[in-house]
Amino acid sequence: MTLYRDQKGQFHFSTLDFPCHLLQKLGSKLLELFQKQDGLQDAFFVHELRGTKGISHHDPHHAGQRQAAMDNVFHLFDMSLVRPEDWVIDVALEIQHEGHVLQWLTKGHRRLLQFLLPSTPESKIDSILASQSQYHCDLSAQLEDIGGFRALPGSRGKDDNVYYINIYTTDKSATYQLHKGIFMRRQAWHLFPASIGRLMKDLERIVEIFCLCGNSPQVGGQEGNARLEIRVPFSLGDKVLLKMPDSLVQDSVVAFDCKLFWYFKYYRMAALYYMVKNLKSAHKATRLLPASLTLGALVIYQINGLIYRPAEGRAEKILLEAS
Repeated sequence: MTLYRDQKGQFHFSTLDFPCHLLQKLGSKLLELFQKQDGLQDAFFVHELRGTKGISHHDPHHAGQRQAAMDNVFHLFDMSLVRPEDWVIDVALEIQHEGHVLQWLTKGHRRLLQFLLPSTPESKIDSILASQSQYHCDLSAQLEDIGGFRALPGSRGKDDNVYYINIYTTDKSATYQLHKGIFMRRQAWHLFPASIGRLMKDLERIVEIFCLCGNSPQVGGQEGNARLEIRVPFSLGDKVLLKMPDSLVQDSVVAFDCKLFWYFKYYRMAALYYMVKNLKSAHKATRLLPASLTLGALVIYQINGLIYRPAEGRAEKILLEAS
């Protein structure tokens, strides 16, 4: 329940998939019930079609399954009205190792780009990696050796028809919230006297959750998969990412035992909790010292780093260099 609760205690539940063949019955029943409520008698529906991650799971080596997955995603559309050249589609490969949390190796980013952009010369791969607008490295828990990345190759990906690349891991599902809850990105003012107590309580819950992830009922703990995703023209939806060489997986992915990964986060967040606790109990004069203010800013930065990818603002870069 913690994942769905905001700061005021209100719940924000995620959406649930509903069988499309029952939508008409559901809609009719809802409208019937609305008629009994004051102010809802003239209610009507506004429809929004949203995707569901993993709904088209299939074996990429099997042509029939690839086509069936495409048909399943687009069965609600009147394809006679769809202009394929106006559409793009995200296609992904997901790698799983039972009982482990997988992470991408930063040293493997070049090889991944070479694999995804086979027509792109080495010089252009270098340019993408050096570009602050086309390449963004997303370190995991501020560890320089592991992390995914996002890339917008632009004209450099034109020959391979790749518009966008997203390399990430699914362990973030344990802390992902669309609303402001205990996993929200923290600011330095959360260390102010009026809010530091609430921060401590939130950190206590986060530490508990990291511990639970390391001891979850699943096989050895909460697993995390490595996911490789590209955006391509609609016409290539069933023709890309058919196979990923084993050598590339070995060079770009590392597997951690679930307990090891989540206990690393548990102990690190627990240490940060005690730092916040000491800041709270420190004398007011001590809290105003430059060294204390700097320490507080770094603590907030590291708390965020255990939950989110590194922030990319100027202030955050200054803090990173200071640490």
